[in-house]
Amino acid sequence: MEPQQSQEDREPNSHQGSTPRLIQTLADYLEVRSLQVILILLGLLASLSAWLAAGSGPMMRSRLAIPLWIAGILLTTLGCWKRDAKKPSTPWTGWELFGVLILFLISFVIRAVNVSTQPFVLSGDEGSAGLVGWEFVNGSRDNVLSLGWFSFPSLYFWLISLSQSIFGRSIEAIRWVSALGGALGVVALYWSARALFGRWIAFWAAVWLSTFHVHVFFSRVAYNNIWDGVFFTILIGAIWIGWEEGRRSSFIWAGLALGLSQFFYSTSRFIPIILVLWMIILSLHKRPKRAQISGLLSTLIVAFGVALPLALLYLSDIESLFFTASRVSILVPEWTAEAAKALGTTPLGLVLEQAWITWLGLFIAELQGVYFNPGVPMLFGISAILAVLGIAICFRRIRDPRYDLPLITLLITLVIGGLSIQAPNAQRMLLLPPILALLVAFPLNEIAEWTKSRWPKTKVIVPFLLTVLILVSSVENANHLFLEYFPEETYGSVHGEVTFKMLEVLQEEGNDAKIYFIGGERMYFDSIPSLAYLNPDARGEDLAYPYDISHLDRNEKRVFIVLPEFQEAITAIASSLEQATVRPRYNRHGKLLFYMIIG
Repeated sequence: MEPQQSQEDREPNSHQGSTPRLIQTLADYLEVRSLQVILILLGLLASLSAWLAAGSGPMMRSRLAIPLWIAGILLTTLGCWKRDAKKPSTPWTGWELFGVLILFLISFVIRAVNVSTQPFVLSGDEGSAGLVGWEFVNGSRDNVLSLGWFSFPSLYFWLISLSQSIFGRSIEAIRWVSALGGALGVVALYWSARALFGRWIAFWAAVWLSTFHVHVFFSRVAYNNIWDGVFFTILIGAIWIGWEEGRRSSFIWAGLALGLSQFFYSTSRFIPIILVLWMIILSLHKRPKRAQISGLLSTLIVAFGVALPLALLYLSDIESLFFTASRVSILVPEWTAEAAKALGTTPLGLVLEQAWITWLGLFIAELQGVYFNPGVPMLFGISAILAVLGIAICFRRIRDPRYDLPLITLLITLVIGGLSIQAPNAQRMLLLPPILALLVAFPLNEIAEWTKSRWPKTKVIVPFLLTVLILVSSVENANHLFLEYFPEETYGSVHGEVTFKMLEVLQEEGNDAKIYFIGGERMYFDSIPSLAYLNPDARGEDLAYPYDISHLDRNEKRVFIVLPEFQEAITAIASSLEQATVRPRYNRHGKLLFYMIIG
């Protein structure tokens, strides 16, 4: 039986004679006033205008672009807004909010302390991100709605620039943005898990995620992929609250999260797919009421208002949309066919094999990748045991749509892994950490509920003991990352290590020294963005075969950097100098990186 409409709710239908039929129909579907539909249309028009005003270059065509975009978001939000009829079913207490604040601070400290040396090397990709961020600082870029390095949306680089404007052109400035994203992801998980499963699961999952080695690592590097999990987690929590309680504000928060997620890493493109699959399951489980349908429509409208400038930008340049995927995906016809043939399989077989390896990367196979090669799978020790039990619980409760969500996310992650050129690759699996945290917490809740139903007096001691167990699992993760991986890691590849050692050389010799770099086809001086970011005054050029230095200025301070495989260059250069000093330079593990020649 439908609840009776208040006078305010009936008001949208009271002006049908003077309201265009289409606007009134939309108002009825959204359960808002006809005036609010006009606000939505104005908001979408403002977002469209923002795209036109921004253009696709680093500098905006008009400074009205950002105000128009913000106006578009606000207008679509106001257009979809509807006062919630009732208060939240589980109100927050002051102590709970204080606990979440402490959890955020601890999570941020874990991710921010010693961030300039753990990871040890600033990779070239991080340097590229820092350079684009610095363009906002020095005024050579101001278009937040354009694309930056690697065709990623510029919004992330603008966030980096805010940190750079405070902390300068430093490693900390660009990595602390990710540390903030990682800490917010922990808090977002508590909020969402609390709505879906209750406080205990939320607490255990958030504590575990705060030290999860994969999540912490990518919270300590200047990449945009850690933010995918933040928006994804907010989205699922907000959708669930809106679906269960009919709260329009929650559906709007979901729309904001969905729209903003598209401005970060490429795997965020799969978030709408997860949402659609979950909505189908929710609808099959319980037929949606009018409030739920209108709420979901509000989510889509708000998300569209947020992401419209980016969508139009990509549509105007389709190559940019697929640029990143074409570099990291096996969906490149020539490459896929050639690789499949070499492995004695078909392109589809190759995708399935990569997906299987990604699955093994959860519990068995070591994670791969240039950025993070920890020597362990995603889950190990106590975490692996609990997660396996968590997956079993999801299958056991498969009729409950809350437990279907982890299975859907796992499936989509396997698809992403199947399409990747490396598997199992942690950097493309960052929608998983909040889901894995839930899987780890599920068995603990089962144990707590089972013991409480049989021995009520254990309702305090058992959760306490289970909390100790989750803390032990958290220590396992932190110990591996900080005490086993970081002291031995060679993060960023040999090129990154060469770059960092060159920075040391420039500190020793001074920026008045000019570097002549001999790297052949493997490495070029101008292909080292981390050097350009950390030392913009460094001077250098490449020296090619036959390594003739007779034309070089003898009065300037010259430093020759030669990669180990070019021994003939060392001989040629040293013989051309009156007094040549040849010094090998090693990384911290004693591996030869290059020879330095001064003379």
